[in-house]
Amino acid sequence: MPTGRHMRFGDSQLAPLVAALFIALLPSLARGETLMDAYRLAQQSDPKFRAAQAETRASSTAIDQARAGFLPQIKFDVERMETRQRVISSKNPIFGAGVTTFPTEYHALTLTQPIFRKDVIERFGQAQAIVKQAEYVLLAAEQDLQLRTAASYLVVLAATDNLAYAGAEREAIGKLLDLTQARLKGGLGTITAQHDATARFSLARAREIEAQHRLRDARQGLAEITGKMIDKMQTLRAEFPMEVPDPPIVERWLQSAADNNLGLRARREATEVAKQEVERQRAGHYPTLNLLVNHNRRDAGSTLFGGGSDVETTDVMLRLSVPLFEGGLTSAVTREAAFRYQKSLEDLEQERRSVERVTRASYDGTVSGVGLVRALRQSVISQESALEAKDQGFRSGLFTILPVLDAQRDLYLARRDYAQARYDYLFNRLRLKQAAGTLSEADLVSVGSALQ
Repeated sequence: MPTGRHMRFGDSQLAPLVAALFIALLPSLARGETLMDAYRLAQQSDPKFRAAQAETRASSTAIDQARAGFLPQIKFDVERMETRQRVISSKNPIFGAGVTTFPTEYHALTLTQPIFRKDVIERFGQAQAIVKQAEYVLLAAEQDLQLRTAASYLVVLAATDNLAYAGAEREAIGKLLDLTQARLKGGLGTITAQHDATARFSLARAREIEAQHRLRDARQGLAEITGKMIDKMQTLRAEFPMEVPDPPIVERWLQSAADNNLGLRARREATEVAKQEVERQRAGHYPTLNLLVNHNRRDAGSTLFGGGSDVETTDVMLRLSVPLFEGGLTSAVTREAAFRYQKSLEDLEQERRSVERVTRASYDGTVSGVGLVRALRQSVISQESALEAKDQGFRSGLFTILPVLDAQRDLYLARRDYAQARYDYLFNRLRLKQAAGTLSEADLVSVGSALQ
C-alpha cells in the first residue's frame, strides 16, 4: 500500500514551481502602485469627480425639460360629490317640498397645446447652453482629477525622499557626534565641538520628525482622492528625459489655452446661460397663445327641479393671454437677470486672466525647471566633494567640526532641492497641458515613465 509521501505531490517538483511563481510575482510586489493605478482608483472613488459626474447627468435633463414646454399637456380630472338637498317650500307644482340625496360624478379630459410662448423658446436655447456647459465642466473635472492625482502622488514621493534624506542626515551627524564624544574622552576633542554636534543632531532629529509628519499627511491626501491608503509606490528614476515644451513659444501655448482651456470654455457657456436668462425673464412681457380642448361628462343623480342628467360636453378654444401688470415683478426679475449676466462677464474675464497666468507660470516652470535640475545636480556633486574634503580635514585636525556640520547640512539640503526640482518639473509639465486644454491619460503615462 502506498505511503502518504508517495501520494503527495513530490517535493522535488513543488519547489521549482513555488520558486518560479515567487520570481514571477516579485516585480509586481516590489514596484508598488503605479501612477496610473492610483488614477484608476481615483476615477472610481474621488468624491469631487463623482459629484461632477452626477451634476452633469442632472444638467443633461435641461433639454428634455425645455422641450416639454412645446408639447401638449393632457390632464384628466375625476370628481364625485354627494348632495343632500332639502326643499322647504316650492311654488313649482311638480317639484314639491322634501329631502333628496343624490350623487354627482364629473369626468374631464383637458388638452392644452402651446402655440406661442416666448419664454419656452428662450428656455430651449438656454437649455442647450446648460448642457454644453455641463459637458465642459465634466471634461475639466476629469483633467483636474488627473492633475490632482499626479500632484498628490508626486507629493508623497517627495515626502518619502525628504524623510530618507532627513534620516540619512541624522545618521551622518550621529556618527560625527560619536566621534566628538570619543575624542573628548581621549583628550583630543573639545566640549564646544561636542555641543555643536549635539545641537545639529537634535535639529536633524527634529527635521526627521517633521518629515515623518509630512509623509503621513501626504499619504492621507492621496488616500482622500483614491479612497485607499497606498503603502507601496514607485520611485523617481535617477535619470529621465527632460525637454522644454513643444512648441517652445509661450504665445502658442497662451493661444491654445484661450481656445481650448476647458474651465474657460465652461465659463463662456455659463455666460451664455446668463444671457439667455435675461431674455427668458423679459419674455414675461410677451403674450401667450394656447389651444385648449376640454371634454367632460357630468352624471348627476338629480337636479334642482327633479330628475337626473348625464351630459357630455366638448369645448375647443384658443386662449390669448396678454400680461398687463403684475406689480412690476417681470421688470424686477429681468433686471436681476441682467445684473447676474454682468457678473458672469466679470467671472469670465477673471477666469481668462487666471488661465493666462497659470499658463505662463507653468511654461516658465517647465522651461526653467530643465536648467534648474541641471544646476542642482551639479550643486549636489560639488557639495559631496566639499563634504568629503572638510571631513578629511577635520579628521586630520585642519578643521573644526563646525565646517563639517555645515557641509552635511548643505549637502542634504541640495539633495532635497534637487529631488524637489525634478518633481516640480513633472508637475509643471502636466499643469501646462491642463492650462492649454490638452491634458490626457497619455500625459500621465509619460510622467509615469519617469518612475520605476
